[in-house]
Order: sequence, then C-alpha cells, then structure tokens
Amino acid sequence: MSNSVTLFQQELEGGKTVVNVNEVAVCLKNNIEGCERSVFFNGESEKFGGPAVLHFSVKRAKDLLLEGCEYQGYEFAVETGGKKLPKLPNVAELKRIIEQPDTLIYVNDSPYKPFTEVFGFQQVYDDCFKCIDAIKKLGVSQEAMAIYATPEEISVEIHQDALGIASGAGLPEQYYRLLCHVADVKESNGLPVKTDIKTVVLQACDKNFRLLLPGSNHPTLHRTKVGVGPSHFAYGIAAFSDYCGKKRTLQECLQEALNWIKFLEKAPKLIEGLKEKIAAMPLLPMPGAMGASKAKKSGAGAAAFGGRFQSLKTELDGVGAVICALPKTHKTFSPVFDKSLGGGWAEGGLHVIVGPQESGKSALLLAQALICEKTMPVLCISYENSLREFVTRAAASVANINVSDMLSVITVAGGPGDFAKKSFASAVDKFHAQISQNIYFCGTDNELDSFDPASVWQLASMMPGDGHKMVLIDSLKMSDFGENFDEHMKALRNAALQSNLTIIMSVHTEAQPLKRPHYIEESDLTVLSKFQRYASSIVSINTEKLNLRRFVAMIKGQIDAALVGTLEQKALQLAGGKRYKNDSFTYLRVLHTRFGRRELILSLYQPDVLKFYELASLTLNRP
Repeated sequence: MSNSVTLFQQELEGGKTVVNVNEVAVCLKNNIEGCERSVFFNGESEKFGGPAVLHFSVKRAKDLLLEGCEYQGYEFAVETGGKKLPKLPNVAELKRIIEQPDTLIYVNDSPYKPFTEVFGFQQVYDDCFKCIDAIKKLGVSQEAMAIYATPEEISVEIHQDALGIASGAGLPEQYYRLLCHVADVKESNGLPVKTDIKTVVLQACDKNFRLLLPGSNHPTLHRTKVGVGPSHFAYGIAAFSDYCGKKRTLQECLQEALNWIKFLEKAPKLIEGLKEKIAAMPLLPMPGAMGASKAKKSGAGAAAFGGRFQSLKTELDGVGAVICALPKTHKTFSPVFDKSLGGGWAEGGLHVIVGPQESGKSALLLAQALICEKTMPVLCISYENSLREFVTRAAASVANINVSDMLSVITVAGGPGDFAKKSFASAVDKFHAQISQNIYFCGTDNELDSFDPASVWQLASMMPGDGHKMVLIDSLKMSDFGENFDEHMKALRNAALQSNLTIIMSVHTEAQPLKRPHYIEESDLTVLSKFQRYASSIVSINTEKLNLRRFVAMIKGQIDAALVGTLEQKALQLAGGKRYKNDSFTYLRVLHTRFGRRELILSLYQPDVLKFYELASLTLNRP
C-alpha cells in the first residue's frame, strides 16, 4: 500500500508526521492518546485518496453557531450580560462571547450553556443508522464499509474502490456530493441546510479535517475508537454505548488499527454506475471557510445572509449576483397585477389580501390555487367553507357554470332540478379530471376552530415533495389573531422563509368608503401599520358595481360615457360574451410590495363563476 497519511498528536515532533498507511499501527503504539489522521490520504501531494467518510458527532450549543450551516426549523440567539443580542455576532466575536461565564445560547427559545449538548449521542446513533440505510440503497454493501465509534461520535468509511472514484484534487468535491445526498442536506441563501440529519459533520470532506484514528483514545473521554458492525446496532443505543464505553488494552487498541488497515487493503467489488450517480448529485455550498472561495465565485457567499453582525462591505462581498438577481415569483390571473407585484407573488414571502366580506378574496385565492397546482403542491385552508362548498365553487369556476342559478334550483323536483344536478355532477367530474395530485384542502369540516400558525406549518409539511409549496389561508378575521397578532404574523413569516413556502392569506376587514381609491388613505395606513412589517405584499380588494364609473371619473375628472362603454365592451369580450346579473367591478389596490410598485387595478368580477378579468390600471399615490 503506497498511500501516505498525516498523523497528528501532541507528543510527535512538530505535532505531526507523515507515514505510510500500513505503518499506522507502529506509530500508534507510542502515541495512543488523541492520535488523529488527515481525512484524506496523500494530502501532501494533493493527490487525494482514501475512503469516503461520513462523520457524526454530538452537537453542543456552540457547535450549532460555529459550524457554518443552517438547521431547518431552528432559530438561534445569543444572550450575554443578561441581554439578548439582536443579531448573531461574527465568528471571531462569537468565539470570544462563548467564553464568557454568563453567555447563553437560545435554540428555538430554549436556553443552553455554550458547552451543553443539544443533540446527544442518541441523535448521533439515529442519524448514523439512517445514513447507513441510505448508503446501502445506493448499492454499497456492508463489506465495503467500516464503522468506528466512541461514546460521542461515529464514523462510517466507504472504500474508495467500491465507489470507483479516482484519486486526485477533485475527490473531496465528489465525496461532498455523496455526503449531502445521503444526509439529505439542502441549500438556502448560499448556505448548506441540515434537515433531518442533525449531527453529520459537513466539514468531514474538507482536506484539513482531522479524524480520530481507529485504536486511538478519545482525548477527553479516554475511550478507544473501536470498530462496530450491524450486530452492535441491533441491540439499541444502551448496548451500543456500553460497548463503546469500555476500556481497551494497548493490544486491543493496536488491533483496531490493524483491522482498519486490512479494510483498506481489501478491495471490494466496484459498484457499477455509482461514480456517475455521484457526479450527477448537486454540489451544494460548503460550510464556513470551506465554502468561502467557491461562494465568491458563484455569488452565493456563505457569509452573506448568514445573520451575522458585520460590516455592509463584508455582507456584500462576492454576493452582487444574489442581490441583483430577480426574485422568484408565482404568476397571478393578471399581467398588470403580476407587474405591480414585481413579477407575481414573491416566492418564500407572506402575502396579505384584505377587504370586506363578499368582495372576492376567496375567489382570488381559488383562482391562484388553480394556477399554481399545475407546478407545485398547494394547500388551501378555509376558515369559512367546507370541502363541499369549496369543490362546488371550484367546479363552477372550471366548468364556467352559474353557481348561484344552479344552487337555487338543484333541490327542485323535476326538469330544472334534474338538469341542475346533472350540470353539477358534470362540473365536479371536469374539475376532478383537470386538477393534479398537487392540491390539498382543509376546511370547516376539519374542526378548524381557531387560527394557529403551528398547525398551518404542520399541514404544509405533510404535503409530499422537497420543492417549493404554496399555502392559501382563506377567511381569517382580525379577531382570530387575538392578543397574539405580532407573534402569529412573525410565525407565519418565518414559516415561509424557513420552510420553502409561499403563504397568501385573506383577512376580513370592515367595509370602508373609498373616496379616492387611487390614493393611499387613512384606512390604508391602518392596514399598513398592522401588516407591513411582516408581509412581502399587501393587497386591498373592494368590489362594487359603481367602481367602473368611479374609475373613469378618476381618469377623466368626470364620468365619460364613451370610455365607460369602451370598458364595458372590453369586459364583455374578455368574459367570452357572457355576463351575469351579479357581475361587478373590483379594485385590486396593491398597498405594499417589496419588489414592485403600488397600483390600482380595475377588473370585472363575476362571482357567479368566480372569475376576474383585468380591464385597466392606475398608479396608486400618496395624497
């Protein structure tokens, strides 16, 4: 075996030495305590080789802040001197603060001392077990793996020959692809994000990472890193911990090192096609310093958006492309509405539609659901409608039948009633055939007694898929927020940001006379003062039959019969020549948007078929 490995131990001259891999046991004999190895072989020449390593370790509170990645569903804050800091300090300052005796680290509002375990050995054990199962699903046999453990960490090593990846400068990158795939690591704002597997060490693919050598004693636990197998996992965490916690003789320690060398010398069977699968796996940003150079090249710097307190110049360093990139959006029914919102509903945002009852908010959300369910999972939550009511309205919209007329005669015996029943059944069949498996509904027949953002998040997380999802919350009242308005809004905003969701909710507000709809009025300021802090956009909706004439008067200074007629004709054409007795005209007033501009949009609204048709628009101004 010609591979060399760097060993690190304080008793060695200069603290390290480079030896041939098959001489490791000889070196270990005189340096049994805390002897670590470079994670890659041949590091001196950068012709990296050796097994792929998945390393799992107990996580203390400080580790969660210093690891250079995010944890899905977890928020962190630091308290020092009895006060919580408004932002996380930069790494250098954080390391200093951690050493202070009064420092507390809050993990989802639970306080921990910096060196207190948050994810203990049970989590390490569970995470490792799940990842071994994921590795085996790729075709890796037990014989191609070696597993080593102490009472605080577990390492899984996969033989390089089984993977078929050649040694060289690109090996760490390929191993990182494999690690992120197996541990279900995601990406957000240029940072790796841990999901279910919390204790995996992402830095284990860094060429500078050090790993405790098999047979060496842990420097603080003084227990040997020993080989384990399926039988040790079979009896549960208690038996596993007991086995790892036993003291070993010098000869037993050396045997562990010799067994590791034998594992490396024995070439397992190549797994056909696995190298190509790994190469096709996404290359995610690397944590901390590992990802710094790559981040600057890609414009997705790990330092940026990391929530650290640092200079603006540092925040912007290398992330110009991210700042200048257009936000991802989801289209609405109206091109002008899209333009006003900055391209559509901003992805990952919380959006609020306010207006009096019967103004068209539910119809607007229904139209959005039917647009977006074609490309992503959509959860519709209604605090006003049952499943039957929702499907009735949706089917009427899809089949373009008059829901008011249909419901008024459907219970009548004889011809009209029978025809209405057939029309309704046909509409439901058409709706059923048109929609995909992406749309979900939860309404009043699901015992939605009170509004709870945590329940909304739980329902959203039950939708399958790892991609983006949309949540539509219909018919909330201001009283539903109770005394917890700010807490509820913050929880919804954070759910959207952290859980890959776009949330659009409608809220009933009192009807207010719109004297000057093309201006931001006092009632609008009240709405803005409530929602603007948390919402990516706020849209006010107002529906009245006179809105068309008022709109013309705003443009012309008086009611121009010719322009009214032109817009009426346009409405008729857009509606396919069909007009209904309940037709009205809606003002969609974009009061606030982070990416677009304030606008007043006039639309024909047909509540009988729940359709909107855009007619004209005006810029919304301050008086």
